[in-house]
Amino acid sequence: MPLFNFSSGHAVESKTRFRIGIAGFLLAAVLMAGIFGIFRFAENERLREMQVWQTRLTIIADTRSQAVDNWLDAQINSIVQLSQNAALQLYLSQMITVPESGKSGPAIEAQADYLRNLLVVVSHRSGFSAAALGPDVGANVSRIGVAGIALTNRDGRALVATPGMPPIDGGLFEFLKRARPGEMAVREILTDAAGELLMAFAAPIFAVQGRGTSADQIGWAIGVKQVSKEISALLRQPGAVWKTAEALIVQKRKNLIRYVSATLAGDAALARNFAANTDGLASRFAIENPGGFAQRRDYRGNDVLVTGRKIAKVPWTVLYKIDREEALGASDARLNRLVIIFCLGLIGVVAVLLAVWRHGASLRSAQSAAEAQKMAVQFEAQSKFLKLITDTQPTSMFIVDEQNRYKFANKIASESAGISEADLIGKSLASVLGPANAIRYEKLNQKVLETGIPRSEVHRTGSNGDLRVWQAEHIPVAGAQNFDPGVMVVEEDISAVVKERERRERTLEQLSDTLVAILDRRDPFAGNHSARVAATAEALASEMGLDETLVGTAKIAGRLMNIGKIVIPEEILTRVGTLADDEVRLVRGGLLKSAELLDGVEFDGPVVKVLKQVQARWSDCDPETRDTDDVLVVAQIVAVANAFVALISQRSWRSEIDMDEAATQMMSDADIVFARRVLSALLNLVDNRDLRQELGTAEVVALQ
Repeated sequence: MPLFNFSSGHAVESKTRFRIGIAGFLLAAVLMAGIFGIFRFAENERLREMQVWQTRLTIIADTRSQAVDNWLDAQINSIVQLSQNAALQLYLSQMITVPESGKSGPAIEAQADYLRNLLVVVSHRSGFSAAALGPDVGANVSRIGVAGIALTNRDGRALVATPGMPPIDGGLFEFLKRARPGEMAVREILTDAAGELLMAFAAPIFAVQGRGTSADQIGWAIGVKQVSKEISALLRQPGAVWKTAEALIVQKRKNLIRYVSATLAGDAALARNFAANTDGLASRFAIENPGGFAQRRDYRGNDVLVTGRKIAKVPWTVLYKIDREEALGASDARLNRLVIIFCLGLIGVVAVLLAVWRHGASLRSAQSAAEAQKMAVQFEAQSKFLKLITDTQPTSMFIVDEQNRYKFANKIASESAGISEADLIGKSLASVLGPANAIRYEKLNQKVLETGIPRSEVHRTGSNGDLRVWQAEHIPVAGAQNFDPGVMVVEEDISAVVKERERRERTLEQLSDTLVAILDRRDPFAGNHSARVAATAEALASEMGLDETLVGTAKIAGRLMNIGKIVIPEEILTRVGTLADDEVRLVRGGLLKSAELLDGVEFDGPVVKVLKQVQARWSDCDPETRDTDDVLVVAQIVAVANAFVALISQRSWRSEIDMDEAATQMMSDADIVFARRVLSALLNLVDNRDLRQELGTAEVVALQ
């Protein structure tokens, strides 16, 4: 049976499919790149056409707005020049002094006639004149004036006016009343009784000897004229041949956009309005973005190209637009034809390439079939060879997929399961090993599949005389063609090795118990000291979360650290009273002697290295490595345990102290003699753990 349950023919077929897929992908990529290039070219051409029209509309909008500006300047200058006439200023000053009763002398009447004639001349010359509305009959019928020039006092009372000048009342009177003294004013455009656009311009008149300030103003020169024809002429672009091109004057007034000028659609001036927040409206864009260019919708709903310019002296915007269809329709049609031609050509090229490739593929297919047969034979031989190798291994080897179903098993694995290899493939771990045994493998397999990192586990099976210890290696297996990702489990029986190690550990523990017992008989004041230090060191290492090997090292080092006292004379160990300095050094040297005596003994952990460092002061150690040096940390644990047990134990020269007091006293040496984190663990054991019971249990075991 093949090792991974797939044939070489499948591999060749998969390889062929892969090549076909790559070729198809490349052709599709070429096709997509070509189509993208074609549409990108068309879009660039459209942008160029748009830029051409932007230039055209910008030039026209600039000329029309400049024409409107010049026209406004001309109207304003006509009234301003009139107001600055010295004779007018002198005569008006004298007329203002006439009592309101109207009784004036011949001189005042002559001055009024002069001013009236002056106004008539100026009005005809500057266009501030028009025939009055109504029949010109010799009857008592008032005709309505629509244009003219008048002179008023500062309060707006007319003193002199041309024939046909509208009366200074109503709207005109309010216009003068709102005008700022000393400054030129332009009235908002409106329509008169005949439906014509009407505008008014007012200039302040100052006293002859005045300085031109508002305090020196004596009256107003106000001109009223019909402007429909003039504005229409200003908006007409000479030489423009486009049917839908149109220049308009628009104005935002409160929440409305007003079309001041007439439109091509036949709307009269000021007859069309839109809400100021209408989305996509060309006039809104022109008002909000003076100098900008965009495609928007006009008042008819047509898509147009539009630009606009602000008029400085009045709240107007000159808008110039043209229908997009007229501007870009021909260009769009030409580009669409080009896109279709290019796309058809590209499809033709791809079709030719496909035909050539298919012909070549048909020639290669026969060769591929022969190669596939040859590879199938070779792969079958390789699979049998690999199966033979795995069957000769003394370990159980099997592979399961992500659903923990067997995909492969060697001879040892199938024999352990009690099922033939052919029947084993496809079955789940739970159905072969039982749910209780399978869950151990399934949990570890899940972690290996999630992380992609191999994991090891040691577990025991059986009981009493049939107890077996197994070490299992769980190794991730990457997916391949016709083979899903999975986990290879290599399981080895290490019962003999474990039993030998446990026997050696028991022997070592018995030897250490014997040595400690000898030491306790030589120093009755330190009886059970080693057992209590070992128990405390083990508890501290566990509290600090060290691994199992380091916890065992702390326990053994604490138990054997005082073995070196065997070489110290018994009279020094049992003496009551203070020791001499050389005797103290001899006692302390017992720790180093312990390391020397045990140097040749093989321990699972670094016991001898710990004993050599147990007297090191924490502040003297290298700050860069002391927190990461496991041996030094365990040595600190043993040192703290030894000092703590010594403080709570009676000695020949002093009495014992309470555990709380001992822990507090040792905290004064934190970060100097002892590591602070070890002392913190000791405080936690004293305050929150039953350390007293653990030390009592250690004494009982030592006595036994």
